[in-house]
Amino acid sequence: MIHFSDIEINKFQLNSLLNQHEKKGFKFLLRNEICCSSCKNKDSQIINKHTLYLDRFNDLKISGECSNCGSSINYIIPFGHSETFFRKAIQFRHKQLETVDN
Repeated sequence: MIHFSDIEINKFQLNSLLNQHEKKGFKFLLRNEICCSSCKNKDSQIINKHTLYLDRFNDLKISGECSNCGSSINYIIPFGHSETFFRKAIQFRHKQLETVDN
């Protein structure tokens, strides 16, 4: 069994992984579904200084801090179940490994 680790990705890399429909869903979730578990704030600007990751299951993970109380926020968006996204994620990981090896 292959074990992947979380890798940080930027917005350009994210853009290459998502199709148009997935991009709309990602933006919707980012604006409407992330909530702080500490202060229960659900403002559309809730997450501050966020970092994107392709997690070990090839899902997207958003990590940052609550703009209201400063608590840590981690939110998983499950894209790894999509066969197309999973294939793109594996290709992306291979490219990342090739870059590191060279």
